[in-house]
Amino acid sequence: MSSTFFGFNIARSGLFASQRALYVTGHNIANVNTPGYTRQRLDMSQSKPLNLPNGEGMLGTGVDTTHINQIRDQFLDYKFREENQALGEWGQRTSVLENIEAIMNEPSETGISSVIDDYFEAIQQLSTKPEDLTVRALVRERGIALANTINHMGNQLDKLQTDLDFNVQTVVSQVNTYGKRIADLNDQIFRAEIDGTRANDLKDQRNLAIDQLSELVDIQTIENEEGKVNILIGGTALVSHNRVTEMKLDLRGNTEKVNPDIDVNNLHDVKWADGSKVILKGGKLKGLVDARDNVSGSEKGVPYYISKLDEFAKTFAEKVNEIHSKGFGLNGDTGMDFFGTTDTNGGMSATSICISKDIEDTKDGLNNIAASRTYADLAGDGGNALLLNALKDDAEMFAWGRPGDFMNSLVSNLGVDSQQAINVSKNQIILTGQMQNKRQSVSGVSMDEEMSNMVKFQHAYNANARMITTVDEMIDTIINRMGLVGR
Repeated sequence: MSSTFFGFNIARSGLFASQRALYVTGHNIANVNTPGYTRQRLDMSQSKPLNLPNGEGMLGTGVDTTHINQIRDQFLDYKFREENQALGEWGQRTSVLENIEAIMNEPSETGISSVIDDYFEAIQQLSTKPEDLTVRALVRERGIALANTINHMGNQLDKLQTDLDFNVQTVVSQVNTYGKRIADLNDQIFRAEIDGTRANDLKDQRNLAIDQLSELVDIQTIENEEGKVNILIGGTALVSHNRVTEMKLDLRGNTEKVNPDIDVNNLHDVKWADGSKVILKGGKLKGLVDARDNVSGSEKGVPYYISKLDEFAKTFAEKVNEIHSKGFGLNGDTGMDFFGTTDTNGGMSATSICISKDIEDTKDGLNNIAASRTYADLAGDGGNALLLNALKDDAEMFAWGRPGDFMNSLVSNLGVDSQQAINVSKNQIILTGQMQNKRQSVSGVSMDEEMSNMVKFQHAYNANARMITTVDEMIDTIINRMGLVGR
């Protein structure tokens, strides 16, 4: 037979269970705006019942609280991180292409296409007034302006490549920091859960760190039966429980350049601590490395536009010089180039193209502009200037056609790449947002739901407290009022 105080134990268990459930609800409400927080619920189950004699059945003994669980869907975590790494990659690619568009500055009145047109317009005037020093000065200034414009674009692209390399270094540092953070939390969680408890708040911090890491690199998260989490990048473990394999940056030498003719000095390759290459399949880091290094393919980056601008500068200068060197200046001199290079090794590129010393010379430079095709009539012959002007319509100069066609095609390529990146980024923003909304619908704190639970558990608490009062009154009746008859 149960004790007289048996009812106290039942009511007490319900009182404590309701109290704990209220505390969990309060914890949820307090963290409604905490990034990465996962709502929690108190699991309850019936206590072991009491067997009654004579086959009367089993008498309930109250309620037990088992665990405080997180309400979380791991599949939604996986999908969110998968979309997040794509968002990081394409978001970075979009940003880089927008920077290149700003450098190209096309179409505009100050873009390179307009500068090319101005140059050929001056050459056209020279063909009609070859003896006019004012026109010759205009040709020189327009040539200088064209070279300077190409120089500026080339230098800006080189600077963008260097800036991207700095960003690569920054992101690698962030990846290593997140790796250390996750490994440290792994160790704390493991130690906290040795006795069977559940370190929910520490797990929230770990999941938030993994979410943030997923934007930087494409990760694979593996959790074993003991709750230990390993993070893989390209098949190599960044985090193995409480151990971290850090990434490092190797300064690329001249013989190690991905593109020796394009890469600026002092770029860095991303490797593991043992020197092996890091395989990047997504994330912001991949977007940065691709934008910094890729010359061709669907993910071509800054080096592609550097190479095309170099090609334009080299080919255009060679074609102009080929014709100019065969003509004659006002003094009868011939064999002089119009364009030169600042490269001491003689190489011609977007950053080195300039007006030749013969034309730049302040004393004889204007006379050295070879407008004449023949020596016989130096002052009045503009035949060579006509040949120079004809280069404007030379469809064989480039594989893409005339000089203007080349630049238009380059800008069109940039526009297509940029629009694709913008479209993919927009799609990824939508997909990532949808996955986050689904996660929040499962794991997020709903104030309406929590307020409803608060009222529910408060009523349960009050009811159990009332039950204790009732049992107390019953016992009081037994002890203080029974057996008084006949006294």
